[in-house]
Amino acid sequence: MKTFGIYFLFLFTFVNSQAQNFEPFNWQYPQYGAHAINCTRWITGQKFIAVGDAGTVLLSNDDGITWQRIEPFTAQKFRSVYVKDSLTFFAVASQDNGFGEIFKTIDGGQNWTMMYNILNRSLRDINFANDSIGYTVGYPSFVGKTTDGGNTWQDISNIGVIGGTLTSVSFLNSDTGFVGRTNTTNAMYKTENGGATWSQVFGYGGQGCYTIKFLNDTLGYAGAYNSRIFRTTNGGANWSQQTSFQTSEEVTSIDFADLTHGVAVTNSYVYRTSNGINWSGPFVGGSNFISAAISPTGSLVLGDSYGGLRIASNFGTTYTNSNPQSGLQTFKRIKFADAQNGWVMGEGYNFLKTTNGGTTWTVMNPSYYVDYVNDMAVLSPNKVIIVAGDINNNGCKVITTSNGGSTFTEQILSTTDGLNAISFPSATTGYIVGNNGVAFKTTNGGTSYTPITTGITNNHVETFFVTNQLGFVVSEWGEIRKTINGGTSWTVLNGAGLSYTKQIYFTDILNGYIVNDNGEVFRTTDGGTTFTNVGQTCLQTPFDMQFINDSTGFVVGSFVNASCDVSYTTDYGQTWNSMIFPYEYAGWGVYAFDTSNVYLVGQSQTIIKSGVSGVVTSNQIASEQGNHTYKIYPNPSDGIFNIESSINAETQIEIYNIAGSLIYQNKYPNKFIPIDLTAYPNGLFLVKLSTEKQSNTIKISKQ
Repeated sequence: MKTFGIYFLFLFTFVNSQAQNFEPFNWQYPQYGAHAINCTRWITGQKFIAVGDAGTVLLSNDDGITWQRIEPFTAQKFRSVYVKDSLTFFAVASQDNGFGEIFKTIDGGQNWTMMYNILNRSLRDINFANDSIGYTVGYPSFVGKTTDGGNTWQDISNIGVIGGTLTSVSFLNSDTGFVGRTNTTNAMYKTENGGATWSQVFGYGGQGCYTIKFLNDTLGYAGAYNSRIFRTTNGGANWSQQTSFQTSEEVTSIDFADLTHGVAVTNSYVYRTSNGINWSGPFVGGSNFISAAISPTGSLVLGDSYGGLRIASNFGTTYTNSNPQSGLQTFKRIKFADAQNGWVMGEGYNFLKTTNGGTTWTVMNPSYYVDYVNDMAVLSPNKVIIVAGDINNNGCKVITTSNGGSTFTEQILSTTDGLNAISFPSATTGYIVGNNGVAFKTTNGGTSYTPITTGITNNHVETFFVTNQLGFVVSEWGEIRKTINGGTSWTVLNGAGLSYTKQIYFTDILNGYIVNDNGEVFRTTDGGTTFTNVGQTCLQTPFDMQFINDSTGFVVGSFVNASCDVSYTTDYGQTWNSMIFPYEYAGWGVYAFDTSNVYLVGQSQTIIKSGVSGVVTSNQIASEQGNHTYKIYPNPSDGIFNIESSINAETQIEIYNIAGSLIYQNKYPNKFIPIDLTAYPNGLFLVKLSTEKQSNTIKISKQ
């Protein structure tokens, strides 16, 4: 047996030896999955459990209004849960073909222990006849049995009698039970000797039985293909068809609040009964339902194949979304205005906002559907500007909110080309670039935009402005251009290996990084005049990049192999560590405050927070190749600064203003370097210090 913690550690150590460099991560949104919810069960009172793909386990204590996500401890699909009592549950997990697992919890779902695993068997359902005897079924033609309360399991399959996929199991006592079979007209089988032999109960002109639910020793229901529901009142000796709904969908889940009030779901619909005989519907169409659970008080929880959870009261009369997801579009970007206020943008209706550092997220619907959202600028907690295009990549839009998402406005710019990237170096000045060389500038905070010309004629893929005047654009062919006058003129930056550049990020006017489509990283320390190939990420195509200082940064994107979703460096890009997040989550956007607070977004509408262990950031400037350091004081000052080197070595000094212009250069042969900026206006300056073995940059402030 493997405990939760041991199994989790084993999985990630096996996948990637670098995993220990990342602190444990947690899902910030959705709190309850992003994968298909295959089974929902009522526990007791207002408590429900929901399980699904990619190890999803969700718990609710308030009739499904809010959910707690249990960190995944398996990569398998959870298929079914058996609730023995308020604290003890069994769950079966497997992929479509092979390697089945059974887990047990004795504390209400907080911690789980693996009780059984088997190769080449896909487990689909589990049921207990009493405290000791239980059964599990699956593919191909698999039946497993326990006689010691689930501690050990035996394969009792009788393939000669039952073939195909067994999707459901229900036992009335230790000897008498039923299994449902799919993809066949032989829908249900029965045993009266604890699984030693099986006999066909009924068949029909459909494609099998998908779920079996007994309410007591005599009354039971079965869900089948073509929206058929069957009923027995004599313990399964005879079954009668109760429904004749004209759909080709299978009934995948049936549950009852009492002997008369029940619900059944197909892929598209929900059906109800209030007398146990007559069924009405369909209700609540179009949600790809898989599972249903109802409490004795009439609280209903539905799970769907998109990872959505829908709740209802009054036995399925009034519905609402418990999980505000729709379609599981990809989250593209995450950015923060400050430590508490952040935004996530995604395709569809999916714009999210947090006011508490990501503890909770609120969906800010723009009331219209948006395809191809590509980038955003967060100017303040309340003001966000998003660039997007429609499904045909034309008629592209700039979407703005100035009131924290209460309302959104659309602007259609004078182009039919896609808008790909946005950069606002200040609250008033911003730049937007897109396909076929289109580019725009605003100087009034996005109220209006004026076309500008960068000289690039193919598609812009990225733009980054360090100041209102100093900025960069990147084309899909890897051409990089720089402006020092707010886009009035542009200079082409050349360098070997820069083809197919995808991401660019500058930490100041001199120091920056680019990553190309091969995951190669290039660094500049002279404002882009030259770039040096410094390292290689694990990514094939980078989607987003951010550096928190000159040495430490993160890149996310699509991977070369299955062991990388994010690459990070702490040594100026020379070496890159990789980390895979479980089960196809991250990969599109990254935002980091520091190495302890790293946020990632990606497919399946997911937000993950983590941190890098063992990394300490400092304002002290350290050598890239040793222990050589520089200290500057006072900073800020009135213009008179002192720089102290830790060694005696000749130092080349260059000072740049915030526009990136060189205003001073000289060489100093000793440890102490005086700087006099009294003749220059107040503001920020960059001091570049170079020796034969290193180059460092210090930011200073004159006030």
